[in-house]
Parts: sequence; C-alpha cells; structure tokens
Amino acid sequence: MNIYKHERDGTPKRLDGRTVYTVQTPELTGGKYSSVLVTVYDPGAKAKPAHAHDDGEETIYVASGEGKAKVGEEVFRLETGSLLLFPQGVPHMCWNTGTVPLKLICFYAPQQSALDYTYYEDFDFTEEEAK
Repeated sequence: MNIYKHERDGTPKRLDGRTVYTVQTPELTGGKYSSVLVTVYDPGAKAKPAHAHDDGEETIYVASGEGKAKVGEEVFRLETGSLLLFPQGVPHMCWNTGTVPLKLICFYAPQQSALDYTYYEDFDFTEEEAK
C-alpha cells in the first residue's frame, strides 16, 4: 500500500482553464473511503459546466488564491483557508475571480464514486452574483 503522496506525483489533466492533479484514489493508495485531487484554476477561469456528485460529496479547501463558489442557489467567497462542502446531488461550480492561480484541494467521499458527475450546462453565476 502506497499511503504517502505529494501533489507533484499526481497525474495532471488539463481542462478548460484549470489543471486537475489526481493525488489519492483507492487504486493509487489502497484507501477505501476517499479520493483527493488538487485543482489549479487560471485567473478568470470557471469550472464549466457546473456539476453535481450523484453518489457522494466533495469538500474543498482553498490552499491559495481567491474566488467564488456557487452551491445550489448560494454564493460563497473563497479565500485562502476557506473550507466548503458540496453536498451530494447539489449543482456547484468554482470561479477564480483573482489575478493569480486559485489552488483547491478537493476531497471526495465515498472514494472514487464521488467522481461520477451529472453536468448542468445552464448553471452559472448571475450578473448580480458576479459583482
């Protein structure tokens, strides 16, 4: 079992405006109950399309940068040290509103199944929420 990982060991995947590093999954570490990804958003980037986790939940920790997150109908300010839960089945998205990369540590439970997404193409910040 390989229980120690560093984010630089993560497998990078480039998505629109962000890079996702898969750091911990059951296959990588042998853990049974969670998965961890590091996501780095470029300045101005949003996680489009928004999504929800049908079979689990996600918690994010803001390691650096600033932005906003929309969870259902609520909008939250993200700053270094923020922690936010994305409940199971609730559409959500993040947006880097700053001028430097926004780095999030993303915890999924139960493990890999929380990585199965339902996408919401029309879910976005309103003009008022963008202020």
